[in-house]
Amino acid sequence: MPAPAESYAVSETLGYAPFDYYADAVWDTVRMNNISAHFLTAWVDQQLKGADTAAYFDLTPNAADGAWAVDDAGNPTADNTYWTGFPNRSAAGLTFETKTAGQ
Repeated sequence: MPAPAESYAVSETLGYAPFDYYADAVWDTVRMNNISAHFLTAWVDQQLKGADTAAYFDLTPNAADGAWAVDDAGNPTADNTYWTGFPNRSAAGLTFETKTAGQ
């Protein structure tokens, strides 16, 4: 969902457009929201539904280091280390970081 049109106007109080506070010159907000929704859905399913979504969090830290390996039917093979739930090349530029409790 894009920012409201009103957020693009420069605010005299702030001295900049409110959207500039949240905008990113590189990342598309729709893509960022989709990535967030991907991981949030997996986490909520795990925590509230007891679903086995561990594969969505057991990832190669740097997506570029993952290998896309599928069989003729499009099913991941044992050599596939690409991020679960992401189509080929769609996790480009992403890193997955985790911290232990209290960090």
